[in-house]
Amino acid sequence: MKKRIDLPQVSDVTLPEVFHLRAGVWILIILAVLIIALFFITSVLPGIIKGGRYVTFKAPLSESGIILDGTYLGPADHQYFISHGQHTIATVASGIEYDRRTITIDHPILFTLFLHRTRTITIPHPTLSVEQKQAIIRFDLEEIQTSSAILEWTMVDRYAPLFQNLKRDLATLSLSEGESEDAIHLALSFITSKAMLEDAKSAFSDHRSELVQASLRAAEQAVLGTPKAATPPKEEQRPLPIKAADLDADGLTIEGFAYPGQQIVMGTTLDPSYPTATEYRTEAYVEPFVLATLPTTLTQWAQFIEENPMWAKTNKQHLQDENLVDEAYLAGLAPSTVFVTTRAVTNVSYHAALAFCSWLSQKSGKTVFLPTEAMLTVAIRHQSNTPYHGSLSALSSTGSAPSMLLGGVWEITQSPFVPLARLMGYDKILDLHHQWGLSVNPIVKGGSYLNNSAAITSETVGTIPPYACGDQIGFRIAWYE
Repeated sequence: MKKRIDLPQVSDVTLPEVFHLRAGVWILIILAVLIIALFFITSVLPGIIKGGRYVTFKAPLSESGIILDGTYLGPADHQYFISHGQHTIATVASGIEYDRRTITIDHPILFTLFLHRTRTITIPHPTLSVEQKQAIIRFDLEEIQTSSAILEWTMVDRYAPLFQNLKRDLATLSLSEGESEDAIHLALSFITSKAMLEDAKSAFSDHRSELVQASLRAAEQAVLGTPKAATPPKEEQRPLPIKAADLDADGLTIEGFAYPGQQIVMGTTLDPSYPTATEYRTEAYVEPFVLATLPTTLTQWAQFIEENPMWAKTNKQHLQDENLVDEAYLAGLAPSTVFVTTRAVTNVSYHAALAFCSWLSQKSGKTVFLPTEAMLTVAIRHQSNTPYHGSLSALSSTGSAPSMLLGGVWEITQSPFVPLARLMGYDKILDLHHQWGLSVNPIVKGGSYLNNSAAITSETVGTIPPYACGDQIGFRIAWYE
């Protein structure tokens, strides 16, 4: 039989109490406090600290911007967080404010960290003047014109739905049928890539205008190289005889030759594909004009800046700031009225050339302007064998036609470069470009003394930005008798 073992007596274990509450109760209280604190920190505190809503603005016009309390917020159709309280919201497009309103954003608190409290504000259709409507469509056309310089779009340079934007704005603004058709027709003449073509087709393939449908077909032929069975334009007529004429401008005399008005056929190819479409055969009308014998000379430019110090070389930085010239303006040149020279002035921009023409118009009382592409084509063709000039200087002409039409300098024209203008009605497209007031990337013609003379003809064209200055770029003037 086993011996009984007596265990020592042990006192009961009693947990200490704090404020008459046992530890388990305190543990329960602490857990409850932690849970409440966690709930407060995650579900209430964010709403207190950052109270407001995520607001989406639905604007009727494309490329609309939102201004919040006087500060630009961003483009419409995006979502933005707006703090609680009253705010003034302005909606703008193309620099035109077309809606202003005061909104009140409430102060939601619960679960704002996990759930975005949203709100959608729909901007009503605007009531605008005719000028404001045209300004908005002009902005769309400028965007399309700018994008035409990019021939391939990548993941870096993403293509925006420009033609869809134009369609949206035309529908919102309710322009007349004729204005809408003209805007679309002009926009389609800037198509230079498949991305632009697909965008245009998705936007206007169902348009009821035959002109728009014909323009779409022409753009498709140009971009995709689709064969075209076309009847060549009628052969050009031989130019009529020209005569000498001078421009007398308050002591400054500029020799020239007068050309009669005529209908001509420009271009050498029936291939409608881009970029050879820029030499596509097309008809154009040229009204009577007088063309200067020589490009504008360095001496004439010196006289100009002597009376117009704004265009002096010492004011170049200001001209650059105004985007009228680039850093090459008059580089390497020292215009002087003391030493007379027939050297063509170079390193001047399209804007500078326009200022020169305006100055001469005031001095002479006649309308002085940059010649069009068609005018220079007429002048070059008038000579059966136009000589190619291999320098920047020439003697005053005593012959029967202007000098240095080929070679010398690339000559700036007033004609804007529109890639498919010749496929869609040359005169009409250029008229529409002027009517809508689009910025001009001018065509240059004639080649320079450094070009291969065999490659430059009366049909050769190039283009430059309107502020660009180059040591192979100059201009000559034209005027009406």
